[in-house]
Amino acid sequence: MAQGVELLPPDILAAKSDQVIPADTFKKDAPWVIGMSWPGTGNTWIVQTIQEINYAAAQNPSIKEFRFVDAGWQPAKQVSDIEDLLTNKVDALLVLPIADDLVKAQVDAAVKAGIPVVVFAKLENLPGATVNVYGGGEPFGRAGGEFLKDRLGGKGTIWAFRGIAGSGEETARYNGFREAIEGTDIKIGAEVFGDWNYPKAKQLCENLVATGQPVDGIWFSGADMTRACFDVFNELGSPLVPMTGEANNGFLRAWKEAGADSVGPIFTPGLGPAILRAAVALLEGKEVNRYYYSDPQPITAENFDDYYRPDLNDAYWFPSTLPADEIEKSFKR
Repeated sequence: MAQGVELLPPDILAAKSDQVIPADTFKKDAPWVIGMSWPGTGNTWIVQTIQEINYAAAQNPSIKEFRFVDAGWQPAKQVSDIEDLLTNKVDALLVLPIADDLVKAQVDAAVKAGIPVVVFAKLENLPGATVNVYGGGEPFGRAGGEFLKDRLGGKGTIWAFRGIAGSGEETARYNGFREAIEGTDIKIGAEVFGDWNYPKAKQLCENLVATGQPVDGIWFSGADMTRACFDVFNELGSPLVPMTGEANNGFLRAWKEAGADSVGPIFTPGLGPAILRAAVALLEGKEVNRYYYSDPQPITAENFDDYYRPDLNDAYWFPSTLPADEIEKSFKR
């Protein structure tokens, strides 16, 4: 395996390709203008990730300007945003696609014009990009599925709380979960779309508990929905079953307070700065791998205390690339 540049600690993000971008391929004298096309805002993970990217860009004196544009979850606007960035002569382009196939032409055009492009997407989905970074998705869903498979001994009935129907990230998380339980005697007794939303998931969970149908564990595509079910089970006096969550401080607090049996798959906000670091390395003329993949060990009961920060608020996500003083300033409870 070619080494290339380390973008994050290797237990968080590792090179997964023998292909490299040779040294000096995109080398360019500083200072640089780097453009980033972001899909949209909406939750605390996104807020923290953007904060970490902007912080990393501001700390690099070689970056003259960091042009960040938000598509507002509109695919057509994202295409237009990328075209505008290219027209205005960026030295490198970063893209988190709403839909990979819809930005393929723009990514290919940028690379053809000599502009390195770093994308958050599977290598096979946007093979024309210079560097691909990927995490969340299948690894996230698989970590939860493996946890439930272990807890249930490969048999029993699971409820599945999915995210927003049609979202690429939601589908990938669900596929990872299904892969983990494939070949077992675990059955999905109910499958609902909670939209990664606490109020909607709470109503859905109340409805399911009211039916009296058996459940041995619950898989969640996002921990706001897990917290909703924690509350439903506790309010109704029902014994908690194993439920999956994610690496968010508010969820870890709820996990601890509920005395639950859970797991926290990690989808680090550090993936944002990692994409920026890849672009910087290319412009510096360093050898960079084509593909980086994030599949870290999840938070468990055994390593819980290594992550949970009772002194920080519920909006904090693990692990962060921000220095300790910035974390304290932004997330102090």
